[in-house]
Amino acid sequence: DLKAADNQPKKRSPLRFLFKAAFTVVAVLIVGSAVVFYLAQSEPTYWKEHQKMLRETTPEQFEQLAEEVNDQLDALATLGLEEFNQAINAHSESRDAMTGIDADDSPTDEAITPKVKPEDVHINKEKTILLNNNQLAATVQTRMDQWMGERGYVKPDEINDPMIAVSGGNLVMAFELEAGGVSQVISGRFDLKIREDGIAELTMDSFQVGNLPVPADAIGEHLRNSTGDDRAVKAGEWLEKLQYMEFKPVIELENRRRARVQDYKLLEKGLELTVRVQDHKTYKAMNTALAGVPTD
Repeated sequence: DLKAADNQPKKRSPLRFLFKAAFTVVAVLIVGSAVVFYLAQSEPTYWKEHQKMLRETTPEQFEQLAEEVNDQLDALATLGLEEFNQAINAHSESRDAMTGIDADDSPTDEAITPKVKPEDVHINKEKTILLNNNQLAATVQTRMDQWMGERGYVKPDEINDPMIAVSGGNLVMAFELEAGGVSQVISGRFDLKIREDGIAELTMDSFQVGNLPVPADAIGEHLRNSTGDDRAVKAGEWLEKLQYMEFKPVIELENRRRARVQDYKLLEKGLELTVRVQDHKTYKAMNTALAGVPTD
């Protein structure tokens, strides 16, 4: 009988079971919180590369990056003008030779035909613009506030050092948020589509706080809870607006010209833009034609 009693299964204490269960839950919560904290405090690779570039680049070199972009735009603004002037000069010389008039005695072109202004020279050509990540960073620093402000997206003061880059085959953006004594890197991946009617659509489905994914429609609440500062809500509201944007992808140039972005290609660490350079009359006519293009 004693042997049989020894073979009977021992009853487990309910308290012991509850203790183990509670310990397991607490351990999971601690580990989970540690993982969340680590992800939130870590930084994406493209942000680290951006910061490294800023540390290693002097203000003069950074300004030069912005000038390199401006040089490409200036070239588009004067595209075809030199050839046009050469044609005018050749026509004048030919006319003088046929009439036997000495060049010094020749009446000015303005006396014969109205002077053609640079903005009235017809242009409708497709060209490409190449931007590496460093040039993109410089462009964002010098142009982003004005561009977004003109479209009603005023950047809150709590957002610092915004950047756009190409990383891992994706368009990405990031910035540093300072609120409630807390500094966090907020980033996200976005898609850009240019429709047949010439309008660009920008969409963002989620953001990252550090490396912690946060849904786009919850970013404001998350920032307020993590910083304890209502000012972070402004940044969240600004980000929520970026979930979907529509805009004309047009770059204004000198001489009343426009560079209409028609397509783009992601490079390893940069961007190739295909643009159509147009004089103001051609640009206006194309806008009228595109207004009649049906959209999905």
